[in-house]
Amino acid sequence: MKQSLIAALAAALLACGCTAERPTPDTPAATHSAEAANTDALSTLLDELAFSGTLLVSKGDDILLREAVNASPIADAVDVTPETRFPIASMTKSFTAALVLKLVDEGKLGLDQTLAELLPEFDVPYAGEVTLRQLLQNRSGIPHYIDIPGWFDNDVKRAFTDASFMEALEGLDLKFAPGSDYLYSNVNYYLLALIIDRYSGMDYETCLQTQILGPLGMTATGQLYRDTDGLAVNYLKNDDRTYEAIPVVNPVLFRGTASMVSTADDLNAWGHAVIDGEIYSDAAAAEAFNADTPMAWSVADLPVTDDQSVGVTYYNGRLIGYLSLIMLVPEENGVIVILNNNTAGYENMIGLAATLAAEHFGGEN
Repeated sequence: MKQSLIAALAAALLACGCTAERPTPDTPAATHSAEAANTDALSTLLDELAFSGTLLVSKGDDILLREAVNASPIADAVDVTPETRFPIASMTKSFTAALVLKLVDEGKLGLDQTLAELLPEFDVPYAGEVTLRQLLQNRSGIPHYIDIPGWFDNDVKRAFTDASFMEALEGLDLKFAPGSDYLYSNVNYYLLALIIDRYSGMDYETCLQTQILGPLGMTATGQLYRDTDGLAVNYLKNDDRTYEAIPVVNPVLFRGTASMVSTADDLNAWGHAVIDGEIYSDAAAAEAFNADTPMAWSVADLPVTDDQSVGVTYYNGRLIGYLSLIMLVPEENGVIVILNNNTAGYENMIGLAATLAAEHFGGEN
């Protein structure tokens, strides 16, 4: 069902107003906390979130906002710039889904093919029931990574090889009958990357580069397990409101599902390519942006004034302290990108995106 972001926005504004820790005026970070702010509302929100990251808003070829924000209360925090690269976590799934749908368009894959046909070496009892379509929709019933025994033990993650990780995935039991419900699962997209390896004629990384990154000039975008140059430091916020830098252990485990790194500029190019019809055929777009069963996107209505809403398509990612969000506003030819490296919180990312949308795509703009 098509979602409304009103509840999420209300929760975000409540959270930042009641629970966020504001930097005090004598905190070094507070002296440049409002660098990204065009309005008091945005400035207040960024300061209350102690936000560290980058913001970009564009309309067509016009860049309306492109700023780095360094409002973190961490005394020795490493500042970010508009060019800083961030892990985009589960936003990776949108790219993976686009590659799979391209292979469907080319007749190399069929949405109703099963895992038994596509990955016969994946030895699970449900292989003949789960389809490519269900993997893309997160409706396969295959559990999420958190169900892997020992998943939250870094030593367990560090020890996984490609082979032993596949064995761990094969040991997971379905949560429900395929197609009967929704369950967000990294396993679905890890398997989709393997399917791309097999049916595209090249590995996942090369396919991504030749089909999307290269043509769009996304030169700063790559994989966390291959290139970490210029990457923002990851500050995970603890329950006691202290922060610590936490490394991502064995990031290749997130291949195809949460492994990409990028910049606000590159993601802006991606967003406009999606809006302009450069990524999805009509048939693929009908599948990817189906409001009831989307594929690595969410479709919603976002209020921008008291009496006006706009249709948005968005997706987010979270990996330890990193958060990412891209929001497309097709009727305005607009793109909003928010990248964060100090655990701002998903609801607050939505709140920021809503604030930016209201400022730049509201009725009077």
